[in-house]
Amino acid sequence: MFTPRIEIPDKNNRYYIPTSSGGLNPGIAKPAGSPFQFQNCVFYSLGRFAEVTGVWLKSTNAENFVEVAKGMGLTVSDKPVLGAIAVWGKGVIGNGNDGAGHVANVEIINSTGTIVTSESGWGASKPFWTQTRKNDGNWGQNSSYKFLGFIHPPSSISPAHPVLKEGCKGDSVIDLQTKLANLGYYYKGSIDGDFGLKTLGAVLAFQFKMGLEVDGTCGPKTWTKLDAICSK
Repeated sequence: MFTPRIEIPDKNNRYYIPTSSGGLNPGIAKPAGSPFQFQNCVFYSLGRFAEVTGVWLKSTNAENFVEVAKGMGLTVSDKPVLGAIAVWGKGVIGNGNDGAGHVANVEIINSTGTIVTSESGWGASKPFWTQTRKNDGNWGQNSSYKFLGFIHPPSSISPAHPVLKEGCKGDSVIDLQTKLANLGYYYKGSIDGDFGLKTLGAVLAFQFKMGLEVDGTCGPKTWTKLDAICSK
């Protein structure tokens, strides 16, 4: 099950630590003087794609991501999919003197057609952020960049967890109730796929205990925490 990354990676996550420091990432870790090991889009995107798929894209330059991906047999299209890398070029592709490109990773695809990406940037004021991007022909990047395509994961990924709240019903609610029950927040005998008052109470208790926003809605942050704990 695909879990969107909406929070900064842990500093001990080896996908975001360079190989020279005992990590897994072959990219260039950061600009000189940066306190963050992955404060650039390429290094972060390489790590995120590998974290999702187990595949390291053989590139250290954003502008040639698409060419390299095609050479590795990966699909590139104008359609976003979960776990894909969105790629933009700047100026003449391959000419480093007229600016570098940009890459970001698709974490959420909304019913409205917008996507949420996770990303970093060379020399940016912060090492990690998420951004909602609309399909305006360039996916929200400014006009000095040109969208080159989405690099798809090598195999399909299960859809992300849906946002659940009181009144929702179905298999996703059963999944939620089961995880809450396994952690002691919900009675296993009450698992019924119906998000009622008991489920609401369990979600509120879990969110409070985990230091999350206590709103009773099981969104990406709550799902991410549930999945992380239940996978241990």
